[in-house]
Amino acid sequence: MRLVLLVFMLGTIFFAAQADAAFWGKGVEDVTAKDGKIIINCSKLNKAQAWHYRYREGGKVIKFFVVRDKGGVLRTAIDACEQCWRVGKGYRMTEEGFMLCVNCNMKFALNRIGAVAGGCNPHPFRYSVEDNSVVIETQKLAQEGIGYFPENLP
Repeated sequence: MRLVLLVFMLGTIFFAAQADAAFWGKGVEDVTAKDGKIIINCSKLNKAQAWHYRYREGGKVIKFFVVRDKGGVLRTAIDACEQCWRVGKGYRMTEEGFMLCVNCNMKFALNRIGAVAGGCNPHPFRYSVEDNSVVIETQKLAQEGIGYFPENLP
């Protein structure tokens, strides 16, 4: 009986780890800022591909992703929306090349990421693109994103 319970527990841990890896793709990367800016080199980001990031500031966490749409344009958004943020699941890339809300299963075309706000759309924030890198001012990122993560609530 104990062996069955042990096998069940190990299987649960394994599948939970696999689900987390599938959600984040290759994983979530922690980023740091220098002089109030996060700079992400996107030269290896292919079309219809997304990378997920986590930035920590003052004990708070902000998750976001960078995607290169099918036209090659770099786009960013907070990994949360106005509707589903409380469950903390975020988005993942589908095999068909859409961003998918992991909570409600709504799909979003890549060319809408960062351009459309409201509802279950990934929440946009201000950024710039310089020499194939996304440049994010941490103050603006915090203003836009800190309130969208349950772990940041008092």
